[in-house]
Amino acid sequence: MMKNYQNKKSKKYLCAVCVFIFVLFEPVLLCGCASARDEVTLELGVQESTVDEKMTQVSEIDAEIESVPQQVYIYLCGAVALPGVYSLREGSRLYEAVELAGGLTGDADENCLNMARQIVDGEQVRILTLDEAAALREMGAYQYPAEANASSESSQRSGLVNINTATAEELTSVSGIGASRAQAIIDYREQNGRFGSIEDIKNVDGIKDGLFSKIKDKITI
Repeated sequence: MMKNYQNKKSKKYLCAVCVFIFVLFEPVLLCGCASARDEVTLELGVQESTVDEKMTQVSEIDAEIESVPQQVYIYLCGAVALPGVYSLREGSRLYEAVELAGGLTGDADENCLNMARQIVDGEQVRILTLDEAAALREMGAYQYPAEANASSESSQRSGLVNINTATAEELTSVSGIGASRAQAIIDYREQNGRFGSIEDIKNVDGIKDGLFSKIKDKITI
């Protein structure tokens, strides 16, 4: 009996010691768990921050690439010192291309083109000589830019379509002139020069007296 009593007493004592140790070290254990959680959270936060920084850097690089001026190419020929293909920044003016080509020759007609206009990628620009410009003007196949603009503005004010300068789109705005007839008018102009009168449009294939009577009040020269 005595021995059993001592064993029970020892077990109670051992349990009390275990409880005491647990109570004593519980804050330390809990702090350790919290620290581990904090470390994981911190590590994830650092990774997310790094990803955000990388995305920001990529966006900045893309913006820099978009801001770099693009190159355009122009074929410059005719009365220039060095005809050829030239590369310039997008938005460059025609006079800059002429400078790259060594400038105009002595017989160039300086008025044949608007040197201040922006160049278009892939275009061909021919600088006329004085003799070439005079011959084309005499045929009625050429106008200086200022003259063409004045003629176009005058047509716009009158509401009439100028058959000497109108584009295919402008010609087709006239009732009775479709795409094929508009192209025929342009082809006639290129082969025979300017129309001397609106009646001359009847020389174009497909335009006879009946159609002319319908469009004569809508066209001009």
